Amino acid sequence: MLQALYDTPLSSKNLLVNRDEEINSLNAICFYQPKGVYGLCGETGGGKTTILNFIEPGVGKRVYVRLTEKESKEIIIGDMLYKLAKEIEKHEEKGKLLTTAKKSIEFIIEERSETRSIGASGGIFVSGNFSKTTTHTRKFNIYHAYELLDDILNLLIEKYNRIILLIDELDKEKKEEVLIILDSLKNIFDKQGLIVILSLPFAIYREYAKDRLRWNESGNLENILKDTYFLEPLSNEQIQEVILKRLRKYPDFLDSDALYEIARYSDGNPRDALWISQQIVLNNLHKKRITGNIAVKTIKKITKKYFENSLQLTDLQEAVLNTITQYGNRNIIVKKLEEKGIKRQTAYTYINRLKENGLIIERNGQLKVSGKIFYIISK
Repeated sequence: MLQALYDTPLSSKNLLVNRDEEINSLNAICFYQPKGVYGLCGETGGGKTTILNFIEPGVGKRVYVRLTEKESKEIIIGDMLYKLAKEIEKHEEKGKLLTTAKKSIEFIIEERSETRSIGASGGIFVSGNFSKTTTHTRKFNIYHAYELLDDILNLLIEKYNRIILLIDELDKEKKEEVLIILDSLKNIFDKQGLIVILSLPFAIYREYAKDRLRWNESGNLENILKDTYFLEPLSNEQIQEVILKRLRKYPDFLDSDALYEIARYSDGNPRDALWISQQIVLNNLHKKRITGNIAVKTIKKITKKYFENSLQLTDLQEAVLNTITQYGNRNIIVKKLEEKGIKRQTAYTYINRLKENGLIIERNGQLKVSGKIFYIISK
């Protein structure tokens, strides 16, 4: 069961739940659109990498790049170039494309090695009783990296006519940093026959939506992205389906109430659902069946262990949170808090702060307490 609940991007559609629409839309873009950069946005753990795994439009050359080095914009672009070149090196046997890929790999290795060694070296000057260390740094040659990336993409298009470039893990960066990176790459990615799909943080989707709503005015993201796709959180029923599909060999281990508690904890995030399900299994190895009561006790134990010491709630915060667990509508929540003697403006201020801190979630105009917080404050 622990192996079945292990959180990893899917490669088989047998375990996929409610993502066909996004996959079909992105495959259609890859097949029909002449060019463009597209964003796949969503919460961490929502399944963006899984979606990228299923992008197979049946035309052109599909290239998948997973970023790992992220100290700065220069390092991210260098990592992108290096990973792209390594993918080419794996599949090309000869020709100018392979030669350029190898040149790119050598360039990145040499640049990183020299930058690190120079940055770590230095001289020590001693004068009387005082000493001073100086460090010389060498900047990464970002302009040559752009040139090599441009050359590789042009050669790929020349050979395969159509390139589907999938870039994963850019969603782990801050919105501002992602915008800088995308802006610096927009001209390089603007090529006939090149479709680029990037996994991006949820904040980019919000920013893009605002740009689209502006009247007679172009936003910055509209100049970079042709469109964005947002992975909506799964419903409670869909989260339960995710767990049931994983545990298809053990259909009776979790009863319906236990599945409900797992879904409530997860807030629609498959990664959180799989993690808490594993914790429930690990904490109840002697049980033959997990009921709703057992699941609640285990989730309370886990949330207390991980979150209670780092979360100190005031009486007023608890009052607001407990009211939100009973009512979803913001106006009704404020009215109920006013009946408890909390001023209207204070109620709105606390709701907004709790939302900013991730303790409450707003979806489709309704407020709810985050699943993790719910099990901490519930009696």
